Amino acid sequence: MWRQHKSHSFKARANIHRTWFSVTIWNVKTDNDGAWWVVQGDLPMNLYSQDKAYYFSTDEVFSFHLGIMLRLMNDDSRSAESFIEFISNGTQLSMTLKRKLFLASEKLNAAVETEEIQSVGVMCRETLIELINYVYDSDSFDGEDAYRKSDVKNRGELVIDKYLTGPENAELRKHVKNLLNGAWDYSNSITHSTSKSKYEASICLTMTVALVSSFENLLNKYFDPIAGLKCKKCGSRRLSVAKNDETSDLLIICENCRYGFLKSSK
Repeated sequence: MWRQHKSHSFKARANIHRTWFSVTIWNVKTDNDGAWWVVQGDLPMNLYSQDKAYYFSTDEVFSFHLGIMLRLMNDDSRSAESFIEFISNGTQLSMTLKRKLFLASEKLNAAVETEEIQSVGVMCRETLIELINYVYDSDSFDGEDAYRKSDVKNRGELVIDKYLTGPENAELRKHVKNLLNGAWDYSNSITHSTSKSKYEASICLTMTVALVSSFENLLNKYFDPIAGLKCKKCGSRRLSVAKNDETSDLLIICENCRYGFLKSSK
């Protein structure tokens, strides 16, 4: 059984983004598991044993907990994996592309000198070229022979035009093309500039990751048989594709009302 009483409540200014963190420390006594300091609030919760000689007072517990949590937060935000995952929002990037983006992020974290900042631009350029090759390896495009493999803009626009067809995709088509052109132009600018800082290089990498993620989502949207569909009965988007032995059409089932309807597989 746990017995507890509130010991103190702390509020302190942290040195990350000048943010106030409110932390409460509980003095918890148990029947069988000893005594503990339990820390909760705006930072991740943790507990520290009072039976060991490491934490003598709430002030010491507070200082120790704040230091560890801010260290963890800072380390996580700077890691290449966290940077890429945050921007790409969990899309399943190809292993080759993800490896290049991780390398670019690691270069960015360590960049100080001009040549190191330029190398981030180089890695972004190589990633964009690899992105277009990655898409071209899995399909064919009209007019592709007219462009070199390094012609990211023109080849990329062929991909966008093929996978985002029709007037309903006109706005998205325009924005993805703008992102494509901007990411390519700015990566070249970072590569050849002697005046850019790591902040501009960070923007360049952000644009590159966003473009890679956009292309991944573009392909997912194109090949997803229920993308954009709604139930014809209740309007829900909670749909799934069921087995259909009678025709070659897709049988779509609404998971909300169980209504089924057919969609041409052509």
